[in-house]
Amino acid sequence: MTRKTAPRGRSSLTPFYAVIGVVALAGVAFLVFQLFGKEQPVTQPVEVVMDQARLNRVQGISVGRADAPVVIYEFADFQCPGCGQFASLVAPLIKERLVGSGKVRYVYYDFPLIQIHPNAFLASRAGRCANEQGKFWEFHDIIYGQQPNWSSERDPSAQFVRYAAQAGADAGKFESCLRSDRFAREVSESMQLGQSLGVQGTPTLIVNGRRLGSTPSYSELERMVDEAIAGGAAAAPPAGDTAAANPGESAAP
Repeated sequence: MTRKTAPRGRSSLTPFYAVIGVVALAGVAFLVFQLFGKEQPVTQPVEVVMDQARLNRVQGISVGRADAPVVIYEFADFQCPGCGQFASLVAPLIKERLVGSGKVRYVYYDFPLIQIHPNAFLASRAGRCANEQGKFWEFHDIIYGQQPNWSSERDPSAQFVRYAAQAGADAGKFESCLRSDRFAREVSESMQLGQSLGVQGTPTLIVNGRRLGSTPSYSELERMVDEAIAGGAAAAPPAGDTAAANPGESAAP
């Protein structure tokens, strides 16, 4: 009698597809975390109500002697090409020759032109985060030098973290600061201070209380400084400057 042989069971692909599905879900979860899991940085000004007394306390980031006879204020935007040119050609000479000789105290104020420069507010906050670690001027030079590489990015946060590390800052602390709302108020207040002083574009310089109508060359600026000193005019900074000892400033001796 011939016995019927039971047909062999066919190999099922179900476990294979289940593994593929798990891997795919894990990949999607990872991408979602990368996009939304980290706290998103503040990239726009916050609402601030400023009276004259508060405007007087808005803090810039300074370098130079507190008793220097001339005070130069720069209102600037890290994404502004003109500011980048000024930072590479004129600012180093200001710090080397005018600040270094004790003639000038140089104070940087944020004035991001958010209508035309979408990354400018975040860049200003990044500068303040670097300043928190005493690395503002190093970061200032790097971010301006790299301006063409980050200006058109949708989110340049990762690049800013790399620049901060190059500047000598702790990258982890910097990133935690950047991916938060830290210094959004300070940058917004700096913008309001600039508006109250008639700043309309960047870079705008104010020398001993006198707002300049155009961006000077270094030789023109040096002549103004020497004339102010020769004339015995005491530094008359606009509202908003604070002494170098103020903890809100990063002041070089």
